[in-house]
Amino acid sequence: MAPKYGSLPFKEAIDFFNQKQPQPTQGWEDVYGQQHDHAFMVAGAKKLAILESFANAVQGAIEGGEPLADFQKRFDQIVAQHGWDYHGSRGWRSRLIYETNIRQAYNAGREAQMADPAFLARFPYTEYRHSGAENYRPQHKAWDRMVLRSNDPWWQVHSPSNGYGCKCKKFPRSERWAKRHGRTGPDKAPADQYKEHLDKRTGELRQIPKGIDPGFEHTPGQSWLRYSTPQPVDTWPKVQPIPFGPVERPPLPPPTPVDERAILPDGLSDTEYVNAFLEEFDAPHGIFADVTGEPLAINDYLFRDANGQYNVSKDKIRHRYMRLLARALIAPDEIWSLLEPDAATPGRYRIKRRYIKRWVISQNGQPVHGFSAFEYGQGIWTGNTAFTPYRTKQGQRVPERDSYLEKQREGVLLYRKQEEG
Repeated sequence: MAPKYGSLPFKEAIDFFNQKQPQPTQGWEDVYGQQHDHAFMVAGAKKLAILESFANAVQGAIEGGEPLADFQKRFDQIVAQHGWDYHGSRGWRSRLIYETNIRQAYNAGREAQMADPAFLARFPYTEYRHSGAENYRPQHKAWDRMVLRSNDPWWQVHSPSNGYGCKCKKFPRSERWAKRHGRTGPDKAPADQYKEHLDKRTGELRQIPKGIDPGFEHTPGQSWLRYSTPQPVDTWPKVQPIPFGPVERPPLPPPTPVDERAILPDGLSDTEYVNAFLEEFDAPHGIFADVTGEPLAINDYLFRDANGQYNVSKDKIRHRYMRLLARALIAPDEIWSLLEPDAATPGRYRIKRRYIKRWVISQNGQPVHGFSAFEYGQGIWTGNTAFTPYRTKQGQRVPERDSYLEKQREGVLLYRKQEEG
């Protein structure tokens, strides 16, 4: 039977799906985790025309409530029209595309509703409910009827769906409900055990809680949500890096000349600073693929706090260099991957990418050198740009911040810009 979603269709689920951009892929890992919040993909669909056809079919199911049988007819037409050679049986593959996309759109829509501060005040608890499936994941069954605070960090990773075919749900609960069921407070979130998953695209080793399929360890729609989008931070959490062995640092390419007009003046509105960042990208709201093919979700919610308000000028410096932060992502000199243990949670790790770009600008006839560093991972990001004039040491010009820049070049070097000539 086709999945049943009660009040589906509803506005939040439709809005969530409609803002997605088709993303051609070679395999399922090409779009990972919360990148699904902005990208529509079908594993192995390499042509945009195929993806657009499937997106229209899924959209019809979400907005019009079309059952699986109707979607399978569209599936057959798309396969015949484009000559798509897919893996798996027709019944299994069509159901997987249909159910996964509809269920996650529904989940993202519900997350949007439940993230509203007024809703959270009324329903401070959330209950995990197992689907009741006969062939179930033991961890999902163990979580059944567990009640946690709605803002408990556990939900950031364990919010359903937690895997392909997972039909678990979460339900908001009020204080009155808790008293009626004899509860004096929430349960304690269980400690996770982890399994390792090697990302074959990047070589990154991910730590995935047991019971969750790789790619599902995030809250559906989180980076799309107005109230719980990943937030910028001034300083990355302090963690001790795992040694990778001796790090070979080849010389950085020559700095890229910067026009003074790329540096934004003080006194603009936050909206103007954000737009300056987004204007650097071909698709200012959608999926951007970096020079290695890594998809990144780009939208204005990168710069909003938990209440949906811009916090661009929080550090009183970053707003001037918004264009240069964007360009560090678009055309970096280097990309480094860092795997670090989380100091707050033993046994867990953070994986982040750091994009580095050097600049040179002429001011009053003197070269002023600097660099931009943009890093992201685990739902948070930070970025900074620093400029400083050259100083003279033993007759040679030496940039003040070379030692600071070298400290940013750590981990595994994933990419280095090739010098021309």
